[in-house]
Amino acid sequence: MRIKTLLQSAAVIALALVAGLCGVGGTWALWNTAAPANSGTVQSADFRVEINGTPMIVNGVAATVALEDPGTALTPTAPAYSVVTVKNATNASAPFSVSVAAGQPHVTSPNAALPASVTVWSSLMPESQRCADAAYASAPATTTITQGTTAQICLRMTLPENAPETLSHATATVTVPITATQTQ
Repeated sequence: MRIKTLLQSAAVIALALVAGLCGVGGTWALWNTAAPANSGTVQSADFRVEINGTPMIVNGVAATVALEDPGTALTPTAPAYSVVTVKNATNASAPFSVSVAAGQPHVTSPNAALPASVTVWSSLMPESQRCADAAYASAPATTTITQGTTAQICLRMTLPENAPETLSHATATVTVPITATQTQ
């Protein structure tokens, strides 16, 4: 009878083992389940300053600026004015200001005498929104622009009163470097 009891005990242990493995097998399947997770996106802020709507890049960008009054001609008795619009278009989440400065202008022209005769001054746009009303000084125009806002820099180009008539109505290209530096 001892063998019968031993066989019954072995059968009960085997059934318990099979039942245990079946139970663990189901749990094992749950542990191995995979669920896809979407990866997050990490984005840093960009230092974006626009000149007349064109993004400013390192080493410069050419932005064409029209005369404030399109029919104006530069003569010894009448200056010409242009407006440069600078925008702080950064997408930083924290406050971000830039200091903007107009540099030393450079004049080129097919008329060789014109570049030495043209004087270019810069100023910030006055409340009247007309560059003719701005207060021009020998120091270049500088301003601080907060995030998402714009500033306008006026350029005043003049000829000396004693300039020869051959310089009036001549064409010229005026290059004004604009620098932007982060202040916050």
